[in-house]
Amino acid sequence: GEGKTITSLNLAYVMAHDFNKKVIVVECDLKKPSIPSYFMEPDNNYGLINVINGEIDLKTAIIQVENVGFYLLTARPNTKNSCKLLGSQNMKAILNMLKTEFDYIIIDSPPVLPLADMNVLCKIVDGLILVVKAGKTPKDLVTKCIHSLHNANILGIVLNGADAVSKRYYY
Repeated sequence: GEGKTITSLNLAYVMAHDFNKKVIVVECDLKKPSIPSYFMEPDNNYGLINVINGEIDLKTAIIQVENVGFYLLTARPNTKNSCKLLGSQNMKAILNMLKTEFDYIIIDSPPVLPLADMNVLCKIVDGLILVVKAGKTPKDLVTKCIHSLHNANILGIVLNGADAVSKRYYY
């Protein structure tokens, strides 16, 4: 409920549309995929899990969302052995192939806590952007997450749901 998926999709869209980059969002929350089904083509029931398992090739699973260079690789279907799949050699090979085709790869990840999947993902990504919901995610939980991500390159934090109106001015 922090807005990780929407933040990932919006960031990818802006990079593709406004900056003319070729961007793909890879859904890596393999236990609870959440990228909206209206992006899916009716005849495409495959995704990252199928590619990792060798059931289909990568190009078959990628969906182009708009003609501006915005693509998706959804998780479809869900699975319980996400750590094993995310840490596999096939997953590393998939990311290496995507690096040759896209300017940016945005990983839509599962929540940081519990840590199992995130510990695997931290080892295969260049950096992390944490998404935190104002008024919902306790500060001590954010601090715990940051300290638990050993050797992770945390690029920043997105604060969602914050009241944009401020009565104070600071220069």
